[in-house]
Amino acid sequence: MKKFDNEFYVTGAKVGKQAPRFEMEAVMAKGEGTERFGTVRLDDFLNEGKWVVLYFYPLDFTFVCPTEIQRFDELNKAFEDKGAVLVAASTDSVFSHLAWQETGSLGRIEHIHASDNNHTVSEAYGVLDEEKGVAWRGTFIIAPNGILKSAHINHGEGGRNVDEVLRTLEVFKNEAEGRLVPCNWKPGEGFVGDED
Repeated sequence: MKKFDNEFYVTGAKVGKQAPRFEMEAVMAKGEGTERFGTVRLDDFLNEGKWVVLYFYPLDFTFVCPTEIQRFDELNKAFEDKGAVLVAASTDSVFSHLAWQETGSLGRIEHIHASDNNHTVSEAYGVLDEEKGVAWRGTFIIAPNGILKSAHINHGEGGRNVDEVLRTLEVFKNEAEGRLVPCNWKPGEGFVGDED
């Protein structure tokens, strides 16, 4: 019988359990230049009763990443209307984030742009590529009670479907309100057990 040399990666992020707490430096939406620098903490959002959509991407000044970040930003108001806060994160510094927004192809974004420069958050969420020092495309939806409701991680350069992240958030918000959401449900449709 062939034996396999499997390498296991232990992560603190487990769906259905408390999400790993984080605190990161970030470029905030408001202000100008370095006045935009601040700190984001998961506990602050949870204390405000917010849902949190934390999404990681590999690197600033790249080609696929800005398409995702810009789409998240286009939908930022829709996420806010659902009681959610968007937090983009990579292992780049806040200085790199700010430069990318001000002089690069990204442009200014209106949601939080966090720096996991010391790799602790991306490691806790199981998206860190230790060899390259970058985070893979991980998307995490955290409920206001701190429970990690959804975790999706892509390896490689393939971009994610941001509209599906918004739909998934709405699924879990409905679930939290006691509605049973069927397969392939779309916003505006009924729920399991609804009268026809």
